[in-house]
Amino acid sequence: MYSTSVYSYIPRQIVVMIYGNSPRSYSIVYAKNLRLHKGVDNRIQFKFINQEQKPVDITDAEITMRILNNDGTQVLIQKTLTIVYALTGLAELQLLSSELDSVESQKGYYSLEIPTNSFNVPVFLDNDSSARGIIWIEDSVLPKHMPSMDVTIPSHPVPQNNTVTFTSSTVSTSYNPKLTLQAYYNNFSGTVQVQGSTIPDNDWYNINDPITYINQANTDYYQIEGFHPYIRVQFNCTQGDVTDILAR
Repeated sequence: MYSTSVYSYIPRQIVVMIYGNSPRSYSIVYAKNLRLHKGVDNRIQFKFINQEQKPVDITDAEITMRILNNDGTQVLIQKTLTIVYALTGLAELQLLSSELDSVESQKGYYSLEIPTNSFNVPVFLDNDSSARGIIWIEDSVLPKHMPSMDVTIPSHPVPQNNTVTFTSSTVSTSYNPKLTLQAYYNNFSGTVQVQGSTIPDNDWYNINDPITYINQANTDYYQIEGFHPYIRVQFNCTQGDVTDILAR
């Protein structure tokens, strides 16, 4: 017999503010990565302290939190923190499970904005003066089913006693560590190579060993594990064709 320990707690992030006339001698080294779990309600607390490590009074402060996608081009969620204990500088992000239903699992970023006098200023999250921290949005207790994505195949010549090389469109994995590709073949002969890259249109490297097919008429799938920001499939075709590719 063995036992498994479980814990129930609200994650808390310390936020140091350069506030008032206190000596500027204390700062956190880095921002702790936060996590949001799909399928359940989420609560994350933020403790605002000054350079003397004393609480900052956030009475009547409207602190805005923004969650951005993995390349920082889209605001996924924007919400005002709920004040828990104003005099002790404690505020909380409260997200219902339904608010994450339309958000894909991914590595994202978060930022905090706080009013100071007549200004809205960023809250710096580490000693590098970064105003963004890392937040992971994860499939967790009850993840929502995500439909497969169509991966396009560019037009290419039909093999005629030669080898035709072509690649699929690029798939962004949103830093998801697992991706499944399903390819549909029509009397295909040749090799298939799954490739990855850290940028969307260059520096491709091979993820798996080439797979050789002869007169392949059925579908086949490829499971990719590891952090490859961008994925594509390269085909060296001597006969037949690839009719469709799905990714999830």
